[in-house]
Amino acid sequence: MNLVAALAGGLTLLAFGVHALVGASEFRDFAPTVSSGQARTKWLQALAGWHWVSVDLLAATVLLFVVAFTDLVAHEPTALLLLAGYFALAGVAWLGTLVVAGRGVRRRYLALGQWLFCFLVAGLAVAAA
Repeated sequence: MNLVAALAGGLTLLAFGVHALVGASEFRDFAPTVSSGQARTKWLQALAGWHWVSVDLLAATVLLFVVAFTDLVAHEPTALLLLAGYFALAGVAWLGTLVVAGRGVRRRYLALGQWLFCFLVAGLAVAAA
């Protein structure tokens, strides 16, 4: 059993639950009041992207738990390093977005700290490899 991979899987499972359930319901609060038009189309696009991230978190959870509790993955270190790269890139993208987003957001790096989660999971995946 790979305890570090299990820990990373537990974190991604928690993130998936919060993202898919709590976050999605909060996201619906921003729905435009009109049922058609460009604002509605853009909101639906963003909602679909939101759920895409939920799928990514669920897939990462499954991979991490499979690595942690089974011998099904032939090259576990490679799989874990690829997953670490994915989460590191996501963290860089998130943090980069905050850096270029504007002045008012720059002081909120910790309040908008999903990038920390990404780097934590990446680090755990490297350690599990």
